[in-house]
Amino acid sequence: MEFLIEWWKQMLAAGVVIVGAGSIAWLRATFVSRTTHEELAQRVSAVEKTVEDMPSSSDFHALDKSFAEACGKMDSLSPQLASLERQISLLMENELREKRNE
Repeated sequence: MEFLIEWWKQMLAAGVVIVGAGSIAWLRATFVSRTTHEELAQRVSAVEKTVEDMPSSSDFHALDKSFAEACGKMDSLSPQLASLERQISLLMENELREKRNE
């Protein structure tokens, strides 16, 4: 008991130091420093800007409609291309015959 009476101030100071150090360690582990927060804020704003610049669902819908229209036009050209291919093959065949006859 005499020990406590004699050293109570030093023990109290040591307890305050231990509790203070634990509190500071807990605060540093729980909260983010200002510089880290600013860096994260810059990164988030860069990501937000990138997302704003990305095409929207209406842009993709318009693109899809354009592709469907282009596919329809190509399908309508297929018979014309087939007849053109047939004519070209006949012309090539005719040219080859003329070269053989010469």
